[in-house]
Amino acid sequence: MSIDFGKKEDREGYLQSKLDDLLDGINASYGQALLDELMLRLEATVDDFNKEVDGLMGTLKKSSAEKEKLIQQIKAGESPKAEAEESDGESASTEEPRELSEWEKRLEGIS
Repeated sequence: MSIDFGKKEDREGYLQSKLDDLLDGINASYGQALLDELMLRLEATVDDFNKEVDGLMGTLKKSSAEKEKLIQQIKAGESPKAEAEESDGESASTEEPRELSEWEKRLEGIS
């Protein structure tokens, strides 16, 4: 039987037959041990994945709650910036006036 390694199907078939031959020899002695190790590794992988997804979902819930709070503040007419500054110990009324940019000066001149 001639194998054409230029064709994907022939390469896969060759590798599959060689792997089957190897596993037949190993299976009698180490089959259960290999299967047990595979199961342990799969369980560890699934546990890691679940922990990562739980962390991401927690972060997503927190972010969503913060966005919802900001939306409610905007709807109520409150300034989200003012609340954030006040929570930092600063008051919005004590803010020093800043210099207007050229664009802002032009807009004031128009109105």
